[in-house]
Amino acid sequence: MNKNNVLLNFVKVLLLMVAIMGSSSFASVVTYKVTGVLYEPATQPNNTNFVGSFDWDGSVVSNLQGAMNSSMYEVDDVNPDFKKSFPLLHLNYQLAQSTEGDIVTASVFLKNSTDVFYGGGYQSGDVFRYGTPFFESNTEVINSNAYFTFSFDKTTMAGIVQSMVYGDCTAGGMMGEFCMTGHSPATNSLGQNIPFGSMGAYPLSLEIAAVPLPSAVWLFGSAVMGLMRFNRKRELFAA
Repeated sequence: MNKNNVLLNFVKVLLLMVAIMGSSSFASVVTYKVTGVLYEPATQPNNTNFVGSFDWDGSVVSNLQGAMNSSMYEVDDVNPDFKKSFPLLHLNYQLAQSTEGDIVTASVFLKNSTDVFYGGGYQSGDVFRYGTPFFESNTEVINSNAYFTFSFDKTTMAGIVQSMVYGDCTAGGMMGEFCMTGHSPATNSLGQNIPFGSMGAYPLSLEIAAVPLPSAVWLFGSAVMGLMRFNRKRELFAA
């Protein structure tokens, strides 16, 4: 095999590799796993946990989704010592994100709506659920929403623990018209300083880790390198 054929084969393989990586967005988008824990002093040893993932292209968060549990438990009427856990809440609607300097913040919701608390919105510190009949004049329609918010530094991809906020306003809990919430000290819609969540819950840990590329990509890369070495040997023998 002459040098021209070796070069031609190398170019073909290189173009194929670029096409595959481009079609799968490997070249620009990285998938990250995010795991957040908020400490619940009133329900120990049970905390509120969020486990999910998102795609990051260096400037925009996309495909943020995950599952969050409820730390609250209802007591079985027959056996008061037995506590039943609520099912996982699957948060699949990424409806908000913002960037301030190097800090990126994103929120994901249970319903296709950002209305979580009474009066609309999802500001940390509020506790009455959207549509609550607690206020007689309320005309909102109950939507039993839930959400999770977190932030990270885009230069290091390190999660910012104190940025985590969650609100669980789903029906059936022990809180009635009040939502389970967790956050760092915040100011609610009335301008009041709320030290922590509705039951004293606050951020405990936040981990963000890149998801390894599929093994097929590495195998493909190894095959390319092997082909290059093989063609190089043939060239040497031919000489």
